[in-house]
Amino acid sequence: MSRGFPIEIEAQTATETRPKGRSLFWPERIWPERILGPRPGLREINLVCWSSFVAFLLVPLCVVHFIQVKHGGGSIRQLNSDFVYVYGVGQIAHRYSPARIYDSSLQQQVFLAIQPPRDGTYGPSPYPPFVAMFFAPFTYVSFPAAYLVWLGTSLALYLIGIGATATAVFPNERLKISLIVCLALAFYPFIFGTLLNGQLATIAICAVGLAIYKERRGNLFQSGLALALLSYKPTLLLLLIPMLLLTRRFKTLLGFITGAGILILAATAFAGMKIWPTYASMLRYFGHVAGVSGASHLQLWKYLDLSSSFSAIPGGRSAVGTALLISIIGASAATLAVLLWKSPSRGRPAQWLAWAATLTWTLLLNVYVPIYDSVLVILAVVLTLGALRDLGWSIAAEWIAFLAIVGFALSWETESFARAHGIQLLTVMLAVLGSVQLLLLRSAIRQRTPELAPSAV
Repeated sequence: MSRGFPIEIEAQTATETRPKGRSLFWPERIWPERILGPRPGLREINLVCWSSFVAFLLVPLCVVHFIQVKHGGGSIRQLNSDFVYVYGVGQIAHRYSPARIYDSSLQQQVFLAIQPPRDGTYGPSPYPPFVAMFFAPFTYVSFPAAYLVWLGTSLALYLIGIGATATAVFPNERLKISLIVCLALAFYPFIFGTLLNGQLATIAICAVGLAIYKERRGNLFQSGLALALLSYKPTLLLLLIPMLLLTRRFKTLLGFITGAGILILAATAFAGMKIWPTYASMLRYFGHVAGVSGASHLQLWKYLDLSSSFSAIPGGRSAVGTALLISIIGASAATLAVLLWKSPSRGRPAQWLAWAATLTWTLLLNVYVPIYDSVLVILAVVLTLGALRDLGWSIAAEWIAFLAIVGFALSWETESFARAHGIQLLTVMLAVLGSVQLLLLRSAIRQRTPELAPSAV
């Protein structure tokens, strides 16, 4: 028995029996059996969740869209403001010159011609040049048609990433996979922040999901190739690349370098060598706008990282607030680094918890994390539940499931609450989840499971 986690959790074994059809997705000890009767099984939970998704989310969205289109309102124009950025840079690459992708005045001209902004003005588009290269073919059709094509593509990428992770963690458990997919589809940051808004976060889900799936099957180089897709937003790699080094995933790192190199070569052939100094200049400008080197000009209630959260609350950027923020970031990063270094050869659960903790803290310790990027926490929760299932820590798994349900509910109110009070509820939930994942990873390292071979060494 290891020392780091509560005894009642670690004392359980992986062979602990459960009634057939019950799962870790609904905490048994939290369910009020005296009031509501026996805890429902996975079939019943699936039926309720999918019925609620269709009745209260899918159908109303379709009805509202139909009514607005019929009356000439065009609901698409109200939802796709972020797709203007990628369609716009694709249009610049197609109709003007790839070398002018980061011409800020031209960006503004093109963005405004595509669609007037809902409020304020358009900011710069800081995506790497291969994003413009990818979206250039979309500009052969009209903006509404391109948006619908991306809508379908984005949904497919999301389902691939979620499905790949769920299949790797819960193979041959269709009811669990079905429930994961349902809750993932109903997650507010996905529906409104990513899918309908035309954002690119589904690329991150697909990249990480495929990387985890390929690692589970022992294809470490292919795992790295998949992870290279995250190069579309380099900030998402802030902790993932150090994680590959600290956990000695050298084949995965080689695959990532190869994939990223291919993207860089393709972009260079597409736009020329001069595009990279221009891109670096754009990143410096965007860093100033995002508050990396000073006061932020962003709407902070839309962002989840600790830096933005501290900036949004009164006194968060005072000397005391800044010192507290630096202390939290430093302590968290150091703890994560130490645990990642110790995790290789400690079994599959430790490897999954290493992935999960890294994904969660990527959202917290970063400099620019809009709410739509929080979809990555879905993969972190799935990996955590899978690790706890293998370790036999059912009580911990039930509380993680409960925390995930709370986070799911908070996601629907977090933006409005942050706008009114300056406190991002989803950030608080992520901080709690990330801290628990660090504790679980420490305990998994101390309680090695030799029967489960490491998946990444």
